[in-house]
Amino acid sequence: MQLLIDSFLLTGKPERGSIQYAYKRYRNPYANLPKDQRTTSGVALLLIHCINTHKETWEPTIESLFELQSSANGGNNGNIVEVWSMDSPNHGYAAYLNEEVLFTRPEIVNWSTYSDGLKMIMKSGLISGDHVIGVGHSAGATCVVLSLDGCPLDRIPYSSLILVEPPMLSRPLLEKMLSSSDGTNLLHMVIKAVLKRKDVWSSREEARQFFAKRYPWKKWDPRVLDFFIDYGLRDLPTATYPDRQEGVTLACPREQEAATYTLYEGGVRSLELLSVYCPVVPVHCIIGGRPDLISDETRAAIWDVNEGRRMASIATVEGAGHMVAQESPHGTADAIWNIVNSKQAVLSAKREMRTHNWNHDT
Repeated sequence: MQLLIDSFLLTGKPERGSIQYAYKRYRNPYANLPKDQRTTSGVALLLIHCINTHKETWEPTIESLFELQSSANGGNNGNIVEVWSMDSPNHGYAAYLNEEVLFTRPEIVNWSTYSDGLKMIMKSGLISGDHVIGVGHSAGATCVVLSLDGCPLDRIPYSSLILVEPPMLSRPLLEKMLSSSDGTNLLHMVIKAVLKRKDVWSSREEARQFFAKRYPWKKWDPRVLDFFIDYGLRDLPTATYPDRQEGVTLACPREQEAATYTLYEGGVRSLELLSVYCPVVPVHCIIGGRPDLISDETRAAIWDVNEGRRMASIATVEGAGHMVAQESPHGTADAIWNIVNSKQAVLSAKREMRTHNWNHDT
């Protein structure tokens, strides 16, 4: 299926570094019909990627979603009007746009600046459809929940949330992990691995051969890996390597990626917010059937009904691990499609709530 793809840029507030936010909008080919022959009635999805990927990592999943919709022949409850995807400010094309501010003020990117991008696109008036479902993978799940911080319970802009492999931690679990030795501290292990990772290659082809042989990339769907080579890398020179004139490097520098893993307070705060918003908006979870990163203990804390965190549904993509959207785009799309067509997918969050001031400071 040949999707219709449009790119958009929005600029954040000067006091927050005038961060550039990069988005793509995906539509079914039917959307190219004359206005009187197409509909804007239905659902828009807003997808947020995980750390060390980019907004295009969702494209195989998006293609599968529209294929599922086309094959439903009208027998479905939900109509996906369009799908949006956003780069984290220090990932993908956005990392190129924000290179100067990221290099001189690396601390500028935090959960607030990430969530600002969601609030801006939601309030921009650019999104069609009666309802918006926020979909976040891993750190993206944390981000989409944090974008609600301060939002009145009767003015929630999302009709529902879909959290894919959410990494949120309760305070006791975070303290337990931080107090463990380096050999068992998952955060420390990940950060060390990131900082030591090779990050310069002579060409994209050499980089592809490198990643195709190594975990976790070797488990990815080949299409997702191709997108990573195209959008997760950038040509030299860069601010990190100003003297290298040939070859490619990571779009998100190693230091930026490592710093993102230290923003664990956002995971704690997002879990607290879930207790507030779960009773008033459907929150769905999608997990991988291979628990290779998020422990059962962490998942149990996320789904703790005694803390008010009752999930509307929990779906498992069999055979996939934490990088479920990268390993199984079709399985991820199938899970999202089932949620979109569930009775709990769409509540009363209408278009006017997206442009309402959420009492946020964006």
